Amino acid sequence: MTEPRSLSIVIPAYCERDNILQTLDNVTRALAPLGLAHEILVVDDGSTDGTGELVRANLARFPTLRLVVNERIMGFGWSYRRGVEEAALDHIVMVHGDNAWGWQTLREFFGHVGDADVIIGYTRRMARSRTWRRTAISKAFTLTLNLITGRRLRYYNGLQIHQAAVLKSLHIESSGYGFQPEVLVKALRLTRTYLEVPMDLVERTRGESKAFRVKNFVDVARTLRLLWSLESTSAPEGEAARVSNR
Repeated sequence: MTEPRSLSIVIPAYCERDNILQTLDNVTRALAPLGLAHEILVVDDGSTDGTGELVRANLARFPTLRLVVNERIMGFGWSYRRGVEEAALDHIVMVHGDNAWGWQTLREFFGHVGDADVIIGYTRRMARSRTWRRTAISKAFTLTLNLITGRRLRYYNGLQIHQAAVLKSLHIESSGYGFQPEVLVKALRLTRTYLEVPMDLVERTRGESKAFRVKNFVDVARTLRLLWSLESTSAPEGEAARVSNR
């Protein structure tokens, strides 16, 4: 049987008025030649800068776009989960609303839909696109997660394409930036194969990053404790194996 190839792109956005249209342009340009049935869902997390209004005013430019609005700020992880609930297609990927990925690298990544149960993006040559401090923190975090899980993944916080049925079945407890590793670790315990794909990151040129906030560090710490408990007390239903990149 051929793996279904359709994709829901969930874009959580909080105060990304300066970046959201370029993000949508890059996503749609990436998808154009791939022949993928797709939908795009922007989840506006109570933005106060007019992000939602700007998206609504441009719905005609993007025929597969839907806008979902949180009436108040609910957080990155909560917005992602809402997007997952709203998604209607066979696979789901989250793309940040900060225009961090160009259309070329998104096209390469989206093109792997169906090549494995989980498609994991990792930042190629991270030190060229991020400060040495942020690169060091990221690598230390990845090392810690690999020690906890016994895996040798290159990255846990990048873009991930999941089977919708698996993703919708997960109980995710993290609410901030710790939710992506939790999603990935739990999904890999339920699936058979994964594929790691290199991606080229473009750091934001407009707006302020929301990553380095105290509440996000707290959430990440909670996620590490949660995953430690999970890995040390229960066996996975499956054990996803790496497949070779084509």
